[in-house]
Amino acid sequence: MTALDLSTELGDASRARLAALADVLIPGGSGLPSASEADVAGQWINRALAANGDLAGAVTQVLATPGAPDEVLSDLRLSHPDVFERFAFAVAGAYFMNPAVRDALGYPGIAPRRLPAADGEAEYFLEDDVLAPVVDRGSIYRRVE
Repeated sequence: MTALDLSTELGDASRARLAALADVLIPGGSGLPSASEADVAGQWINRALAANGDLAGAVTQVLATPGAPDEVLSDLRLSHPDVFERFAFAVAGAYFMNPAVRDALGYPGIAPRRLPAADGEAEYFLEDDVLAPVVDRGSIYRRVE
């Protein structure tokens, strides 16, 4: 299935429906925004579905299901747990893609970690004096003040 682009394929009514359904899953509180406050139905759901287009079918199926948002999700959880799980995964993914949500959680995102040298690694690179010219030369950077 191809990725669903809510900005071009679905109108404002569908976006509002998605926001209402998402708010049932993520109501907010404790300093965190609700799903609608985090703009899940805006650019973030587009990004989530672009990252995993297999979730688009579940999103469109849930949006097309008539009824009150809490009832729709309760019924889906019992009758079609696979659709419910994929919809919830798409909503949660869109929610946590928002930098404001990550900031509110105190999560900076994935950053590279510096790994410590393995035992004997430094000695290996100093064998045969391959690095001797560099070590003899010393530092060549200028300190910024």
